[in-house]
Amino acid sequence: MKILRSLAATVVAAAMLTVVSPGTGSASGNGWYDRYVAMDAAFGDSIYTGPDSATLAWGESYVLNSYLDVYELSRDTRWLDKLVTHVDQIIANADDDDNDGYLGWSTSRYSPDEVLNTGFETAASGDSTMAANWTRWQTTSATARRTTDRASGAYGMQINSDGAAWRRIYQQLGTYEPNTVYDLTFRARTNGSAAGGRAHIIDRTTNTVLCSTAFTNTTWATHSTGCRTPSAAGHDLQLFLGHSDYQISGGSASFDDVTVKGRFPYIVHDGMIGTAIAKFARLVHGQPSLPATYAEQAATYRAFLEDEIVPRWESSPYIGNTWISTAGTYTQPPNFDSFSHSPRPANDYLPYNQSLAYGQMLLVLHQVNGDATYLDRARRTGQFFKGRLTLNGDAYTWTYSPQSTAVEDTSHANIDVGAARELYESGNVFTATDMQRFTNTLTQLMWNGSLTTPRVSKFVNGTGDESFSWRLVEWLEYAQWAKNIFPIATQQFQNPNNGAVEMLMLTRIMKWDRSKVVNQGFELATSFDATQPAQWNRAGSSASTAFRDPANAYEGRYGLTVRSVGGAAQQVNQGWEGWRANATYTLSFVGKVAGAAGGRVWVLNETTGTILANVPITTTDWTPVAVDFTSPSVATQVVRVYVGNTDPTVTGTAHLDAVKIRVAGDTW
Repeated sequence: MKILRSLAATVVAAAMLTVVSPGTGSASGNGWYDRYVAMDAAFGDSIYTGPDSATLAWGESYVLNSYLDVYELSRDTRWLDKLVTHVDQIIANADDDDNDGYLGWSTSRYSPDEVLNTGFETAASGDSTMAANWTRWQTTSATARRTTDRASGAYGMQINSDGAAWRRIYQQLGTYEPNTVYDLTFRARTNGSAAGGRAHIIDRTTNTVLCSTAFTNTTWATHSTGCRTPSAAGHDLQLFLGHSDYQISGGSASFDDVTVKGRFPYIVHDGMIGTAIAKFARLVHGQPSLPATYAEQAATYRAFLEDEIVPRWESSPYIGNTWISTAGTYTQPPNFDSFSHSPRPANDYLPYNQSLAYGQMLLVLHQVNGDATYLDRARRTGQFFKGRLTLNGDAYTWTYSPQSTAVEDTSHANIDVGAARELYESGNVFTATDMQRFTNTLTQLMWNGSLTTPRVSKFVNGTGDESFSWRLVEWLEYAQWAKNIFPIATQQFQNPNNGAVEMLMLTRIMKWDRSKVVNQGFELATSFDATQPAQWNRAGSSASTAFRDPANAYEGRYGLTVRSVGGAAQQVNQGWEGWRANATYTLSFVGKVAGAAGGRVWVLNETTGTILANVPITTTDWTPVAVDFTSPSVATQVVRVYVGNTDPTVTGTAHLDAVKIRVAGDTW
């Protein structure tokens, strides 16, 4: 499927009382953003060109989500352009290797290995020079033997040429899926002889070479090639290791870590990749002011997901129907073993993270296309998970899968809590109480309680080591319900490495940086009142006078409405934290009013009672506004940002959106 790359978009700045130029994408005065830009330059383009679904899911999906995040923070369309470039290539790399009529991605990383004793670690019975499960062919212990010259483990296998005959070892492969691509992968080296080395698979039933790869490297290196199996089952497939040219004596070829694994699709990978792509479509759908090229790209991507990815998991003749309607969740492909050849349990349901990743993609797509079946699958997958949560005090714990007693780990749980939050925000399955309980899982069970050296346990019940402390991409979004999640995360990223997860962590950190104001667009609600924006406090107001308003949003799904009733001031406020002393900042927002009360946004030094910035708005159409002000000279003083009416003694309504603060020199 070919995707046309969109033309570079231009951004026309709206008229402002004080014009604030859009971001350029270059490093700025914001330290987190500077790190992100540098990390993207060093790493951001290193993953998306490959077709392996595991790499795309556990790497590129984080990069794509980070581009969406940083665009929403900065409104710099350079990041959308990068996303489009990446997604165009990702979709172009989709294939139909399994011939089921649907394009998609696949990997051999998790499939069962059809080779036994892959690293030659186990010796043959009665012959320590030979590896168990392997057979010599025209060789003896003098020309084919186990050796401590290896790539990993304790042993490898060395085969020497004598110029007289082929010297090889071989193994008959186990079960195979017909007409399926298998990856033959191994590590090998030679002694530099022209005899070289070679690995190949032969179909002995038809005497056909299914695949072959030769090598001449003299240091250990990994080699891989794809092999398509016969269209019928029951053929005798044999894997041979030896040389490229037997007529040259003195050659030495050494092998280690030899595997043959089926290249299969995995629903969790489609879900992770597809969710990031679907979120782009949702973003564009919710911002019609974006250039039309983005809408065209979004429509193309949406069609790809709807026509290729979604139906393959219920209608593919190769995969089989993985949706279990009676349970409301997904199972392993019924037509092949994608994880092991072990007998499957009666209820072979997928681990929660795998089904929830796919369900989240369906939920996001439903928010664009309104497909009721998508919503039903997403809801029921979420309900299946919710029904198996366990209360530990006022926090949730859960296992890795429905069949497992092993507790879910912090890393995979990112998918679980991310999907649960998406369902909650769309008004499905999960409640505000559920969100607070997931929040408590992190803050009460997993976190060590320190804000100076915060660490997080490996498992959601608070057990295990701290090796996953930095894997908090979706947990960070629960800062909506607990302020201390932000410092828990930031302390892990004082000196981050370059990586996909790190890129997304940085954008989530930027999102919850209170020096810029959080929940700027009032999209998120508190856990105790769906009308109150998270991290904003009501001051003299109520759910009827200051509330998240889906009918009056400049962008996204919600704005904030403050309604004057002709008496006491109706306000909301947020503590402004982490600012630099005696520095120039810009307060910006978009607003409109109806009635005489007007509207305003102001920044108040609560310690001294000094108003640092006071910006009224009187226009009846959405108008961007910005003003510069200077922060206090004493960093310990308490400062808050307020939203209310200009004259609360009369009636009227103010509608606000996108309330932000940025330091001078920062591009957003």
